[in-house]
Amino acid sequence: MSAGAPVIMIVAGEASGDQYGARVIRAFRQRHPDAVFFGIGGDLMQAEGMELLYHIRDTAIMGFVEVVRHYPFLKEMFRSCQEAYRDRGARAAVLIDYPGFNLRLAEKIKEMDGRVLYYISPQVWAWGKNRAAKMKKLVDHLAVVLPFEEEIFTAHDIPTTFVGHPLLEILEHVDRGEFLRRWDLPEDKPLLALLPGSRKQEIHRLLPAMLAAADRLRSKTGCSIAVGAARQPDELYREYMRAHPDVPLLRDATHALMQHAYAAIVASGTATVETAYYETPMVIVYRASALNYQIGRHLVKLPNIGMANILAGKRIVPELLQSDVTPFYISTYTLPYFTDTEHYEKTRQELRRVREMMGTPGASERVAAILDGLI
Repeated sequence: MSAGAPVIMIVAGEASGDQYGARVIRAFRQRHPDAVFFGIGGDLMQAEGMELLYHIRDTAIMGFVEVVRHYPFLKEMFRSCQEAYRDRGARAAVLIDYPGFNLRLAEKIKEMDGRVLYYISPQVWAWGKNRAAKMKKLVDHLAVVLPFEEEIFTAHDIPTTFVGHPLLEILEHVDRGEFLRRWDLPEDKPLLALLPGSRKQEIHRLLPAMLAAADRLRSKTGCSIAVGAARQPDELYREYMRAHPDVPLLRDATHALMQHAYAAIVASGTATVETAYYETPMVIVYRASALNYQIGRHLVKLPNIGMANILAGKRIVPELLQSDVTPFYISTYTLPYFTDTEHYEKTRQELRRVREMMGTPGASERVAAILDGLI
């Protein structure tokens, strides 16, 4: 490390944040090649030269109950991050999403007179817009990826920039024929994508119902089926797929699957935005533990939970929650995509509008420029 090299902490607690953080590191190094990064991330951020204090495989904890269960670990991780920021002479912290942890960390960093750039803003608008005002003392700048967020936070006198969605830098288009040949998928059958999420809990709670629903749909439509694998071991999926030996598990091909699927069944989360980018009609499913759901239901102030619907400002694709995540309901709400051409095309048009709302590519460079200004 050269004398005077900027030292930056980055904290991203989940797989999507690892993708986005890695690109910010790369973009910032175009400005400061000697910059030093440390914090919480994954393989991608580590590959860009960041020192990992903790790996996201240990930090992607989902739900209120799970947070309580892992509280001792989270408390230790929180203490370590505070000490590292103080002791390593960091110039600023880039906090990516992960609000339960990062908002508290932002408060401690500000108490140390540190600089905080929050990227992928906490969705305080889902918890009541008055909560946005509380962020003013926690951050120096917000880099938001949803267009309506800029107005919400600016109204509370928080420096905010809509940088566009970083997915626009990541999502690619793959040749259809090449994709189908690689995975030995038929060209003459519509393809149904099953995307059960990236967390173990999601796969456990969603994949069995998805597979059973897909079987029902195949018997009615003749569709082919494929499961998109996240960064979880194959064994986790195989546990549920043994009864479906003809359904392939596609690794490192999730985006191509979204692109070339005729329709998709998707776990609520980032994957709904990715699927919307490819204009692939979907059914969104969400199932949490009963206690987590009851707590969240009383806190969240939105009529929809799927990000594609939130961006659209209305429900353009079905959402199935909790006890409605059954093979019968999933297949019932997915079937019209295969049988009603007008409904299918109208849904694609609505998804195209969602894609347009994501802005233009270049989010990482814009975030790097904001960070440069902060230090």
